[in-house]
Amino acid sequence: MICRNHVDVSEGVQPCARCGMGFCTDCVVTIHGQPYCATCKTEKLLDVQSGTDRAQLPLASIGRRFAAMWIDRMIFTLSGIALIVTGAIITKGGDDDSAVFVALMISGVAVIFIGYIIYEGLMLSRRGQTLGKIALKIKVVRPDGSPITTGQAWGRSVLRGIMIHVLALLNYIPALATKEKTCIHDLVAGTRVVNID
Repeated sequence: MICRNHVDVSEGVQPCARCGMGFCTDCVVTIHGQPYCATCKTEKLLDVQSGTDRAQLPLASIGRRFAAMWIDRMIFTLSGIALIVTGAIITKGGDDDSAVFVALMISGVAVIFIGYIIYEGLMLSRRGQTLGKIALKIKVVRPDGSPITTGQAWGRSVLRGIMIHVLALLNYIPALATKEKTCIHDLVAGTRVVNID
């Protein structure tokens, strides 16, 4: 990443917490632990002074988050089940077709696991919402309320996919104990889930 103001500087460049553009350490100031460029610094200070600081996010409840996740998961679970059922119908329990059934079974699991990660990564990188999140009127944002980056979207999606399949509900325990209701995948990706209605 190269500094927007100093094209010859690439060391120590970090994204502005509000606009996401890259700036070197000489071009940013830190406010509430977040780096801001000159333009966004002014907007951030005005937000703080007026009492409309976007750092005070309308965080989504755990119930809304689970409901949105359930809607999204059902899309891929039903697709995976359809592949498995198709395999059972094609093979009809015959010994000769057992390899086909196993291949369709593995494909069904892959659709559920890998397909979900790709779906979530694409949806979040474009608008910060999946179909479930759109239905429940919640959105994934940065801690200051600005849109997430493509890297955050994909990192969150991959980590969440792994966490859900490996640690399941343990992933959500921090959301019950932290002030900002952050799950493990939110903590690592630096994201928050907010209400948008």
